[in-house]
Amino acid sequence: MGELKLDWPVWIGVVTENLEAQRRFYREALELRELEAGADWVQFDMGSRRLLELLAKSDLPQYSERRCQVGFAVDDIRATVEELLARGVKQVTEIEGGPESGQYWCYFQDPEGNVFEVAQQL
Repeated sequence: MGELKLDWPVWIGVVTENLEAQRRFYREALELRELEAGADWVQFDMGSRRLLELLAKSDLPQYSERRCQVGFAVDDIRATVEELLARGVKQVTEIEGGPESGQYWCYFQDPEGNVFEVAQQL
């Protein structure tokens, strides 16, 4: 097998039932600085290009249950995806994102079904 290099997590996602209540909690009670938001997500600055993201629970497989997820930074998303697949890791999504979002990402599952992300910054 090839080499697999995952850097320290740069993203933590929290899938939530009530996005607005969670948003208020993280912004007001924990005093996190909100960076950006969409209809179904909110990102908070954790410093050093690290993000905490709240995500509304949805029908998408990576957001179908309330849970916390971690995202690992990688240098080459395509090589990393190929290597994880070669190691028998279950892929949840195809590679998504692109220049318009400033990164590519892809979701996988560990043996107990916990979802994690690998992401390449552009």
